[in-house]
Amino acid sequence: MSESGQQSASPFFFTKQALFDVKRKLWGYEIQGGAEACTAPVCFADQEQLAGSLASTSYMGVQHAVERGKKVVAPFDEAGFLAQAPYALPPAHGVVKFTGRITQAKAVLDAASRLRSDGYSLAVDVGPAHPNLPELAELADLWCFDAGQEGDPAAIAARARKGGGKATLWASRVANLDHFESLKAAGFTLFQGRFFKEPEIIAERKLTSHQMSRFQLLTLIESEDPDVDALAEAISADVSVSFRLLSYLNSAAFGFPQKIQSIRQAIMVLGSIKIRNWLRAVLLADMSQGGDMPRELAELSLQRARLMELVTMRYDFWDFNPSTLFLLGLFSLLDAILGLPMAKVAEHLPLDEKLKSALRRDSQNEYQPLLDLAECIEDSDWGRLSELTRRLGLELDAVKVCASEAMAYSSGFFVSQADAPPPPGKRVH
Repeated sequence: MSESGQQSASPFFFTKQALFDVKRKLWGYEIQGGAEACTAPVCFADQEQLAGSLASTSYMGVQHAVERGKKVVAPFDEAGFLAQAPYALPPAHGVVKFTGRITQAKAVLDAASRLRSDGYSLAVDVGPAHPNLPELAELADLWCFDAGQEGDPAAIAARARKGGGKATLWASRVANLDHFESLKAAGFTLFQGRFFKEPEIIAERKLTSHQMSRFQLLTLIESEDPDVDALAEAISADVSVSFRLLSYLNSAAFGFPQKIQSIRQAIMVLGSIKIRNWLRAVLLADMSQGGDMPRELAELSLQRARLMELVTMRYDFWDFNPSTLFLLGLFSLLDAILGLPMAKVAEHLPLDEKLKSALRRDSQNEYQPLLDLAECIEDSDWGRLSELTRRLGLELDAVKVCASEAMAYSSGFFVSQADAPPPPGKRVH
């Protein structure tokens, strides 16, 4: 896609939502179509396109997750189920989620049995809003309960125990950390929702010296007219950042005829804007070390940054500066990444007071609608997204195009960082 985001809408639109286990380790992702009750086959014109697209979801980083042994969940209705569309998923890592009404019970049960014998896991929605075929629930490896709706999670857990307790209990739409803890206590072991974006505040927690050094480097690169020599010296003093920058520029993606051998040369080749954005993302990634949740938060942050930048480039939204919106999105989850109140985090950020106010979500924040837009996409809240785009005078298809590029941009960055070799004498942790 061009820098302006001017491109025709994709024939399909997927998002991914992370699933975590009780230890907050990444278990896998659920792929979701960009509409209410949108199943995988509905998003594609034909079976061939479905197979090709689900098998090559690398643009969202899902393929990389599969290579790391994580699961991929995709929803299928009865028609897709009976058409054998789930076989587009990799069997060892694919989880087939049956959704919707059942009109051909025997055929569905036969298809479910074949899928499980072929190595697939089976998930079904349970709860008051999802009456399902009892025999299908008995076959299922995972029971998915919408924890954001009315219903008693303890009753679902008791029902699972009564049936032998073999099904893994998966709670979706987990609102916050208290909700997460209560569902865990009820017996659920997989969790999906907004809860991991809520900062877990520990009173005595302080920024580490490593994190402080990252803020100091941010301060240097955010000055209006950065001194190239001073910036080159600061980057050169950091073995990890300097090695990653040179590896990045000397990769096949750039194909420079001569090898980039100095940090100053790297800065001159990339230019001030691109070097700033790359450094911002690298420093954010470095500050998010320490677990799967911070890593996912960092990827979401970069996704937000690019989305908000693209939308403002395309629409000249209220005369907002796209670079400013990139910064806002990038830092908008730092409180959750660092486990500190945003007011405390904002003290260390080299931003003007207007942006710090937006990060704190102060009232009368003019940037809030664009933050809401990003959150709708992250949470797969399609009804709210449609209403918000209409209210803001945006085109839904155009926003989805921007979102697709933002997801590709963010996941591509983190995949490249994960695949980069360590500096000499360093080990990958």
